[in-house]
Amino acid sequence: MKKALTIANIQNQTIQKIHFEGKWLDAFGSPQNRGLWFVWGGSGSGKSTFLMKLAKELALSYKVVYNLLEEECDDSDYIDRTELIGMQEVKDNFLTTNYNLDQLDTYLSARNSPKVVFIDSLPYLRKSFDEWMVFKHKWATKKILIVSGHAKGKNPSTEMQERVMFDAKMKIFVTAYLAICKGRTIGKNGGTFIIWKEGYEKLRGQQN
Repeated sequence: MKKALTIANIQNQTIQKIHFEGKWLDAFGSPQNRGLWFVWGGSGSGKSTFLMKLAKELALSYKVVYNLLEEECDDSDYIDRTELIGMQEVKDNFLTTNYNLDQLDTYLSARNSPKVVFIDSLPYLRKSFDEWMVFKHKWATKKILIVSGHAKGKNPSTEMQERVMFDAKMKIFVTAYLAICKGRTIGKNGGTFIIWKEGYEKLRGQQN
Protein backbone atom coordinates (compact mmCIF):
# COMPACT_ATOMS: atom_id res chain seq x y z
CA MET A 1 0.00 0.00 0.00
CA LYS A 2 1.27 3.48 -0.87
CA LYS A 3 1.87 5.78 2.07
CA ALA A 4 -0.14 8.96 2.48
CA LEU A 5 1.82 12.10 1.58
CA THR A 6 2.24 15.11 3.81
CA ILE A 7 1.92 18.68 2.53
CA ALA A 8 5.74 18.87 2.60
CA ASN A 9 5.93 15.68 0.51
CA ILE A 10 3.52 17.16 -2.02
CA GLN A 11 5.06 20.61 -2.28
CA ASN A 12 8.69 19.47 -2.35
CA GLN A 13 8.23 17.28 -5.40
CA THR A 14 10.21 18.19 -8.52
CA ILE A 15 7.81 18.75 -11.42
CA GLN A 16 9.11 18.90 -14.97
CA LYS A 17 7.25 21.13 -17.41
CA ILE A 18 7.20 21.75 -21.15
CA HIS A 19 9.25 24.85 -21.90
CA PHE A 20 7.09 26.51 -24.53
CA GLU A 21 8.16 29.90 -25.82
CA GLY A 22 6.55 32.72 -27.79
CA LYS A 23 3.01 32.18 -29.03
CA TRP A 24 2.97 28.62 -27.66
CA LEU A 25 3.71 29.89 -24.16
CA ASP A 26 1.17 32.69 -24.57
CA ALA A 27 -1.55 30.19 -25.50
CA PHE A 28 -0.79 27.13 -23.38
CA GLY A 29 1.49 28.24 -20.58
CA SER A 30 3.89 25.58 -19.26
CA PRO A 31 2.04 22.24 -18.95
CA GLN A 32 3.59 19.32 -17.12
CA ASN A 33 5.61 17.12 -19.45
CA ARG A 34 3.37 14.11 -19.02
CA GLY A 35 -0.34 13.35 -19.15
CA LEU A 36 -3.18 13.25 -21.63
CA TRP A 37 -4.12 15.96 -24.14
CA PHE A 38 -7.29 15.81 -26.23
CA VAL A 39 -7.57 17.90 -29.41
CA TRP A 40 -10.85 17.90 -31.33
CA GLY A 41 -12.35 19.79 -34.25
CA GLY A 42 -14.46 19.47 -37.35
CA SER A 43 -13.38 18.76 -40.91
CA GLY A 44 -11.55 21.72 -42.43
CA SER A 45 -11.06 23.42 -39.06
CA GLY A 46 -7.25 23.38 -39.20
CA LYS A 47 -6.94 20.54 -36.69
CA SER A 48 -4.48 18.47 -38.72
CA THR A 49 -2.27 21.49 -39.33
CA PHE A 50 -2.37 22.39 -35.64
CA LEU A 51 -1.40 18.86 -34.61
CA MET A 52 1.57 18.89 -36.98
CA LYS A 53 2.68 22.32 -35.76
CA LEU A 54 2.40 21.11 -32.17
CA ALA A 55 4.41 17.99 -33.05
CA LYS A 56 7.15 20.15 -34.54
CA GLU A 57 7.26 22.43 -31.52
CA LEU A 58 7.54 19.49 -29.11
CA ALA A 59 10.13 17.79 -31.31
CA LEU A 60 12.46 20.70 -30.58
CA SER A 61 12.81 19.26 -27.06
CA TYR A 62 11.57 15.66 -27.17
CA LYS A 63 11.49 12.59 -29.35
CA VAL A 64 8.02 12.47 -30.95
CA VAL A 65 6.09 9.68 -32.64
CA TYR A 66 3.01 10.48 -34.73
CA ASN A 67 0.70 7.47 -34.89
CA LEU A 68 -1.22 8.13 -38.09
CA LEU A 69 -4.52 6.25 -38.26
CA GLU A 70 -6.88 8.38 -40.37
CA GLU A 71 -4.42 8.47 -43.26
CA GLU A 72 -1.65 6.29 -44.61
CA CYS A 73 1.97 7.27 -44.31
CA ASP A 74 2.21 7.55 -48.11
CA ASP A 75 -0.92 9.71 -48.52
CA SER A 76 -0.11 12.87 -50.44
CA ASP A 77 -2.02 15.05 -47.94
CA TYR A 78 0.17 13.85 -45.08
CA ILE A 79 3.36 14.21 -47.08
CA ASP A 80 2.36 17.73 -48.14
CA ARG A 81 1.57 18.66 -44.53
CA THR A 82 5.01 17.56 -43.32
CA GLU A 83 6.58 19.68 -46.05
CA LEU A 84 4.35 22.70 -45.37
CA ILE A 85 5.16 22.70 -41.64
CA GLY A 86 8.86 22.05 -42.27
CA MET A 87 9.14 18.79 -40.36
CA GLN A 88 12.55 18.16 -41.94
CA GLU A 89 13.83 20.75 -39.46
CA VAL A 90 13.16 18.29 -36.62
CA LYS A 91 13.82 15.11 -38.59
CA ASP A 92 16.07 13.62 -35.90
CA ASN A 93 13.25 13.75 -33.32
CA PHE A 94 10.16 13.00 -35.42
CA LEU A 95 8.82 9.58 -36.45
CA THR A 96 5.58 8.42 -38.06
CA THR A 97 3.93 5.04 -37.44
CA ASN A 98 0.63 3.34 -38.16
CA TYR A 99 0.08 1.05 -35.14
CA ASN A 100 -3.01 -0.33 -33.49
CA LEU A 101 -3.18 0.13 -29.72
CA ASP A 102 -1.52 -3.18 -28.89
CA GLN A 103 1.33 -2.54 -31.31
CA LEU A 104 1.75 0.99 -29.96
CA ASP A 105 1.94 -0.37 -26.41
CA THR A 106 4.71 -2.76 -27.44
CA TYR A 107 6.54 0.02 -29.28
CA LEU A 108 6.45 2.34 -26.28
CA SER A 109 7.74 -0.43 -24.02
CA ALA A 110 11.05 -0.45 -25.89
CA ARG A 111 14.06 1.33 -24.42
CA ASN A 112 14.39 4.98 -25.42
CA SER A 113 10.93 5.10 -26.95
CA PRO A 114 9.51 8.56 -27.77
CA LYS A 115 8.44 10.85 -24.95
CA VAL A 116 5.58 12.38 -26.95
CA VAL A 117 2.90 10.22 -28.59
CA PHE A 118 0.34 11.58 -31.05
CA ILE A 119 -2.67 9.40 -31.87
CA ASP A 120 -4.59 10.70 -34.88
CA SER A 121 -7.31 9.87 -34.25
CA LEU A 122 -9.15 8.17 -31.37
CA PRO A 123 -12.11 6.76 -33.37
CA TYR A 124 -9.72 4.85 -35.64
CA LEU A 125 -8.21 2.94 -32.71
CA ARG A 126 -11.45 0.91 -32.66
CA LYS A 127 -11.09 0.09 -28.97
CA SER A 128 -13.53 0.35 -26.08
CA PHE A 129 -13.20 3.07 -23.46
CA ASP A 130 -12.07 0.48 -20.88
CA GLU A 131 -9.33 -0.79 -23.22
CA TRP A 132 -8.23 2.78 -23.85
CA MET A 133 -8.08 3.52 -20.12
CA VAL A 134 -5.76 0.57 -19.50
CA PHE A 135 -3.36 2.04 -22.08
CA LYS A 136 -3.80 5.57 -20.73
CA HIS A 137 -3.14 4.61 -17.10
CA LYS A 138 0.01 2.79 -18.16
CA TRP A 139 1.52 5.60 -20.20
CA ALA A 140 0.09 8.97 -19.16
CA THR A 141 2.34 9.09 -16.07
CA LYS A 142 5.43 8.58 -18.26
CA LYS A 143 4.62 10.16 -21.62
CA ILE A 144 2.79 13.08 -23.17
CA LEU A 145 -0.19 11.48 -24.93
CA ILE A 146 -1.83 13.78 -27.49
CA VAL A 147 -5.02 12.29 -28.90
CA SER A 148 -7.16 13.85 -31.60
CA GLY A 149 -10.89 13.45 -32.11
CA HIS A 150 -13.82 14.63 -34.20
CA ALA A 151 -16.32 17.34 -33.36
CA LYS A 152 -20.08 17.65 -33.64
CA GLY A 153 -20.63 21.36 -33.23
CA LYS A 154 -18.39 22.40 -30.35
CA ASN A 155 -18.39 19.01 -28.64
CA PRO A 156 -16.64 15.69 -29.31
CA SER A 157 -18.71 13.65 -31.75
CA THR A 158 -19.08 10.45 -29.71
CA GLU A 159 -19.61 9.51 -26.07
CA MET A 160 -16.21 7.81 -25.85
CA GLN A 161 -14.42 10.89 -27.17
CA GLU A 162 -16.33 13.05 -24.71
CA ARG A 163 -15.23 10.80 -21.83
CA VAL A 164 -11.61 10.99 -22.99
CA MET A 165 -11.90 14.78 -23.22
CA PHE A 166 -13.13 15.04 -19.61
CA ASP A 167 -10.23 12.82 -18.52
CA ALA A 168 -7.61 14.95 -20.30
CA LYS A 169 -5.44 17.56 -18.59
CA MET A 170 -5.21 19.66 -21.74
CA LYS A 171 -8.39 20.08 -23.81
CA ILE A 172 -8.02 21.97 -27.09
CA PHE A 173 -10.93 22.71 -29.41
CA VAL A 174 -10.06 23.70 -32.98
CA THR A 175 -12.44 25.77 -35.08
CA ALA A 176 -11.91 28.04 -38.10
CA TYR A 177 -8.11 27.95 -37.80
CA LEU A 178 -8.18 28.84 -34.12
CA ALA A 179 -7.11 26.46 -31.31
CA ILE A 180 -8.85 27.23 -28.01
CA CYS A 181 -7.44 25.76 -24.81
CA LYS A 182 -10.02 24.60 -22.27
CA GLY A 183 -7.53 22.68 -20.17
CA ARG A 184 -5.79 23.14 -16.84
CA THR A 185 -2.90 25.22 -18.16
CA ILE A 186 -3.70 28.39 -20.08
CA GLY A 187 -1.30 31.13 -21.18
CA LYS A 188 -1.55 34.86 -20.73
CA ASN A 189 -3.56 35.46 -23.91
CA GLY A 190 -6.48 33.39 -22.64
CA GLY A 191 -5.55 30.12 -24.33
CA THR A 192 -5.97 30.95 -28.03
CA PHE A 193 -3.59 30.01 -30.83
CA ILE A 194 -4.08 31.14 -34.44
CA ILE A 195 -3.16 28.20 -36.67
CA TRP A 196 -3.22 29.93 -40.07
CA LYS A 197 -3.44 33.71 -39.92
CA GLU A 198 -4.68 34.30 -43.47
CA GLY A 199 -7.44 31.70 -43.21
CA TYR A 200 -8.39 32.89 -39.72
CA GLU A 201 -8.69 36.53 -40.83
CA LYS A 202 -10.53 35.63 -44.03
CA LEU A 203 -13.18 33.66 -42.16
CA ARG A 204 -13.66 36.42 -39.61
CA GLY A 205 -13.89 38.97 -42.41
CA GLN A 206 -16.63 36.96 -44.09
CA GLN A 207 -18.54 36.84 -40.81
CA ASN A 208 -18.38 40.61 -40.28
